[in-house]
Amino acid sequence: MAEVLEAKVEEFMAKVAKVYRHHRRILVIQHVSELKFVQDAVELARNLTSLRQRSLRLRWKLEELNERVQRQVEELWRAEVDVDMKLRACGGSCRAALSFSVDHDGYRALRAGAAEIERQRSEEVPPPRDIPPIKLRPTLVGPTASKAYKRIPTVRRELLTQFEDIGQNQLFVDKSENVASQES
Repeated sequence: MAEVLEAKVEEFMAKVAKVYRHHRRILVIQHVSELKFVQDAVELARNLTSLRQRSLRLRWKLEELNERVQRQVEELWRAEVDVDMKLRACGGSCRAALSFSVDHDGYRALRAGAAEIERQRSEEVPPPRDIPPIKLRPTLVGPTASKAYKRIPTVRRELLTQFEDIGQNQLFVDKSENVASQES
C-alpha cells in the first residue's frame, strides 16, 4: 500500500513538475517582456525629450530667421523707395528715364503675411509636459516556500523553487520624477 501511495505521489509530483515548467516558461516570458517594455519606454521618453529639445531649438532659429527676413524686407522696401526718389529727382537731367514705381501693396501684403504667420505661431498649443517614466517596483507575492516543501525529493530534483528566482514586479508611472523636472 505504501509503495502504491508513493508511486501515486511520484506521478502527482511529475504532473506538478510539468505544470510548474509550463507556468515558469510563461512567467519568464512575461518577466522578460516587462523588462523590455520598461527599457523601451525609457528609450522612447529619451527620444521624445531629445525631439522636444531639438524642436525648441528649431523654433528659436525659425523666430530668428523670421525676424531677419522681416528686417531684410524693410531694408529692401526702403532701398526701392530711395531708388524711386532718386529716379524722380533725376527725371529731366538723365539721358533716359526709366519707368519705375515701388510696389507698396506687395510690401504691405508681405508684412501682413508675416504678421499672420506670427499670430498663428503665437496661438500654437504649448508643448506637452515631459512624459513621466514607467518603472518597475518589486511586489510581495506571499510567503516563501516552506522548508518542508523544499525537502520533497521531486522538488529538489526538478528544482521546483515556486518561482522564487523570478522577480515579481508591478509597472507604475513615476509621477514624482516628472513633477521634479517640471519645477526645475
